[in-house]
Amino acid sequence: MAAQQPVLYASYPSPDGMWRMDIILYDCIKVQEGTDENAFEQLLLMDPASEDGQVAVEQLQYCGGLGAYGFDGRYWSPNSRYFYYTDARQGFPDGCGYWVPPLSRYDIAFAKNETLGLGSLSPDGSKVAAWNTTEQAMIIWDVNDGEIVRYSPLNPVAQMGPISWSPDSQKLVYLQVDSWCPLSGKSSLVQVDLSLPGQTLLLESQIPTFGNLQWNSPDELTLFDENGKEWRYVLLTRELTQVP
Repeated sequence: MAAQQPVLYASYPSPDGMWRMDIILYDCIKVQEGTDENAFEQLLLMDPASEDGQVAVEQLQYCGGLGAYGFDGRYWSPNSRYFYYTDARQGFPDGCGYWVPPLSRYDIAFAKNETLGLGSLSPDGSKVAAWNTTEQAMIIWDVNDGEIVRYSPLNPVAQMGPISWSPDSQKLVYLQVDSWCPLSGKSSLVQVDLSLPGQTLLLESQIPTFGNLQWNSPDELTLFDENGKEWRYVLLTRELTQVP
């Protein structure tokens, strides 16, 4: 850090204008002879009035290495208490399997970081549903507050997959599969209705195996199989048909 000038990557003002989160980059440099080069990034919480700042979180990077790295801002909570970000702006983790850049948030009130997991923001921006791989649970969070509810995967031995919210942000669906490496075996489509207890198994399919989904209209889902082919699933009739 002492050997070079930092570079401002991005700035994110809070909705109330009281805060700003800056991403600061220090480029790759050899720290000492005989070692690999390292880079360094910081999230700095800034007071726009005084330009005083404090470090919210830091990341040491190994240049030329594998994996996912780098900070990227996602959004502020509407009440300006939480800043949501990822620490995997670029690259991919080693191995294979379902993965999206994990979501974390910084709590301004308590100067605390919290990892949410592989998350999906609801269309109305009020909730986040995220797979917490440490606790093996899908947790739904209030964007302005804390945890709302959590669910264990319906199939405890299958692998977790993508989450998609309904257009009205009151329900969601997710996929589980037997194997991601390669995508194969039985896939399960599960629905969660936040107004009702429990979960509902909508579909099980092994031929084809489904690995991705979208919920773009109230009564219909789009599923994608292991070959990238598109399928239509009607929620009311539970009819599944391949899109020509």
